[in-house]
Amino acid sequence: MTSKNIIADLTRGDKLDGKNYDIWHRKMQYLLNEQGVLETLYVKRVLLAEGTASKHEKEIYNKWIKEDRTARYTMLSAMQDDLIGQFEIFETAKDMWDNLKITFGQTSSTRLRALNLKFLQYIKDPKHSMAEHLRVMSAMIRDLKTAGNELTDEQQVLAVIRSLPDPEWPQMKLLMTHSENIKTFNDISRHLELEAERLEVNRSVALVARSEKRSGIVPKRKKRHNNRAQKKWNQAPQVAEPKCSG
Repeated sequence: MTSKNIIADLTRGDKLDGKNYDIWHRKMQYLLNEQGVLETLYVKRVLLAEGTASKHEKEIYNKWIKEDRTARYTMLSAMQDDLIGQFEIFETAKDMWDNLKITFGQTSSTRLRALNLKFLQYIKDPKHSMAEHLRVMSAMIRDLKTAGNELTDEQQVLAVIRSLPDPEWPQMKLLMTHSENIKTFNDISRHLELEAERLEVNRSVALVARSEKRSGIVPKRKKRHNNRAQKKWNQAPQVAEPKCSG
């Protein structure tokens, strides 16, 4: 089978739908090998040290970036639409490939154990917005249900609370754990998105204040009228003007 035929199969009739993973997996490896980017599935990205990387290191890194982008695009193009949204959140081809294997490529019992472990250990990625984080959690909950473990509302809520990073959310985690208004995944999603918006506004205000302080800008204050003095003036007895004798 030629690479052109495989491309046609993977982007038209044989797109990954969750049930055809085994054949999709084999065809995808062949195709990525033909494209010269198969290595990206097995090599972790190494970040360059800022300001110290040599020209050769930069060339290698840029080559990896280009190949990784090709591999990610190829895999996403060969998925059904509902799966694209689930897996495009992974930033490297290797991360996407590994998670595809966890989701579709293991026996039911092994897969369930792997999904449970991943779900219990998952912590919000600092690069993700709160909306993106909640989408990841929702996708994992769906995967667990498909694998035979349907979580209760309470388990879902507690898992989301546990996934929040401690340095930023300790007080809110405590409040949400004991809140009677948070009973479902949708409840906690609404609370977290609102709280994330509030924190972002506070950060923006603080940033503006620091910037103004550094630049020496002093906010103008409105003049206040001396209402007390005005009141005393109004209450004081008025002195009659002297009449002219004529």
